[in-house]
Amino acid sequence: MAKMGSDTLQFTHPVGFFKDSVRAYRKYKQEWRAQMEEKLAKMEEEIRQAQKDPFFKVESV
Repeated sequence: MAKMGSDTLQFTHPVGFFKDSVRAYRKYKQEWRAQMEEKLAKMEEEIRQAQKDPFFKVESV
């Protein structure tokens, strides 16, 4: 029976690459969440400031 291909394994990425990529993704998500929480807090503060403004008016539909 003839062999097709080689008998050795070749890795396209170094060992542990997947775990490193998962760690990097988790770090990215933590940073992204922190940025989004900061933006949300800033928007909520702007809303509170606008509501305190005497020219702010809520119209019901």
